[in-house]
Amino acid sequence: MFSKIAAMSQRFGPYVLCAAVFLAAACAGEATTGEKKEMPKEGAAATLGTAAQIRLDQPRLSVRLPVATSGPAADRLRQALAGPAGGATAELVLDGMEVSQPPGVQYNVYLSTAGPHPRRQYVGTLSFFGVAHGSGHVALPGRTFDVTEQLQTLKGQGGPQPAEVQVVFEATDGTSGSTAEKAGAFLNRQAGLRIGAVHLRVQGKP
Repeated sequence: MFSKIAAMSQRFGPYVLCAAVFLAAACAGEATTGEKKEMPKEGAAATLGTAAQIRLDQPRLSVRLPVATSGPAADRLRQALAGPAGGATAELVLDGMEVSQPPGVQYNVYLSTAGPHPRRQYVGTLSFFGVAHGSGHVALPGRTFDVTEQLQTLKGQGGPQPAEVQVVFEATDGTSGSTAEKAGAFLNRQAGLRIGAVHLRVQGKP
C-alpha cells in the first residue's frame, strides 16, 4: 500500500504526503502512541516548557526541555499528575515539522529524566510514508501526544515534579529488533527534517 502512496506522491506532491502522514499515525494507533486528535476541551492550554529549532539529522538526539516548577502552569501540572483520569492532561506537542527528502527511517520519541542514570518512557513514533524524492520542501502536520502517564511514571510515587525532562528521538527501521545504531545506516542526513518547536503543556480545566 505504501509503495502506491509513494508513487502517487511523485504525481500529486504534498497533498498525498499530508494524507500519508495522517495514515501513518492512524496505523500506529492511539493505544500505542498516545497521540491525541485536536478536540475542543474546556480550559486553555498552559505551556510548561519549549525547545525550538530541532534538526533531526542524527540517529539519536536528546533535547533538553526545562519545565516550570512554580506558577499557575506548574500547579496545573501537579493537579494533572495527581488527579483522576479524564481531568487535565499533560501533552507533548511537535509543531512546525518540515522535510525536503525522504529521511529513510522513522523516529521513536521518548520522554526521559535528566542526570547520570536517566529513565525514559515511550511516547510515539514519527513516520514519513509518502515522502519521495522530488516532493520538494514540504510542511508536515503537527503531532500531539498525551504524556500524562509517562510523566507520572518518571516522577515516581511521591517524587518531586521534574524541573527538566529530555525529549529523545531515536531512528528506527520499524522492526522489533531495530536500534538507533542499526537504523543509522539508512538515515538520509540531507533530508532536511526539522521540528520548529517542541512544547510540553497542560491542557484542560484549571
